[in-house]
Amino acid sequence: MSISSVSKRVALGASLVVLSAAAHVQAEDMDTILINEAFHSLLYLPVYVAKHEGMFNDHNIDVPVVRSAGSGPAALASVLSGESQFSVHGPEHVGFAQEQGGSGKAISAVANSAPVWVLAHPELEYSSPEDLAGKTVVVGLAPGTSNTLIRRFIEDAGLTGEVTVTEVQNGSELGPVLSGRGDFAVLYQPQVEQGISQGLEIIHAFTDDYPEYAFSTINTSQNMIDNNPDLVARFVAAINDSLALIHSDADTAKAVARLEFGDLQGDVVDAAVQRMIDNNVYPESVMITEEAFTNAIEMQQFVGNIQGEMYYDDIVDASFASEVVQ
Repeated sequence: MSISSVSKRVALGASLVVLSAAAHVQAEDMDTILINEAFHSLLYLPVYVAKHEGMFNDHNIDVPVVRSAGSGPAALASVLSGESQFSVHGPEHVGFAQEQGGSGKAISAVANSAPVWVLAHPELEYSSPEDLAGKTVVVGLAPGTSNTLIRRFIEDAGLTGEVTVTEVQNGSELGPVLSGRGDFAVLYQPQVEQGISQGLEIIHAFTDDYPEYAFSTINTSQNMIDNNPDLVARFVAAINDSLALIHSDADTAKAVARLEFGDLQGDVVDAAVQRMIDNNVYPESVMITEEAFTNAIEMQQFVGNIQGEMYYDDIVDASFASEVVQ
């Protein structure tokens, strides 16, 4: 073997040792965290995109799993107890927790706009809210946002008592309308696209009424903000990167959604993601605006979930979003 060959092998070996050491150091620098979501939903796609497309890793965060807690309060309770670092749900749950002595903050937008649509058969004439009179509206159980939005819509139209509101289990709103036992279905995604694929059409979009609506936010504890602000900042930056990718590369976002929701038809998933991009349900940045917060809280006050006042500065810490949204 020539001296040249020996030298090359020594150099290669040294390079591999350096690369291995660098990878080991990088792995040690990673913060491994747990995210608790209220439920597994297409609305939370920015979190899944950040996980699958490497945004979290780019910011030295490892997310082995995103766990569904079953409700917003349960997801936030996990954060406040220190079991998980971040939760995904409506910002009002932060306010409810504060009223009980918990200390948390909403730090990033994740699902904005009011992601609820009203569908009906094409032959049903509808041109204004007044056309709801004498009809049956099928909606998920109170106090869900879809239920609150349609009741507010009916009241604002002066039709209280003139519209039959039939509540069903969330996710089963289509059945009564498709079978002729209801006239209008009030839906989230992906039920909207499933309804359209079965011949229904959108007659009203609450995303038009409330283009700014803090439906879901990323939340964390005050303890995390105080003791590990660098991790919080990196997490918010990763979500902001994810939102940017969703808006610049819809095909990648749809591929992630198909992966996360493999039990749904691919074309339904693609259509749902595209509609939520087009309607700004996935916001362009992580900033929780005061308008979005106020609209969400006022809707909770309307339905009676919130009796007093909740203020933006008490519930939202916008400092981390401000750092990445210039």
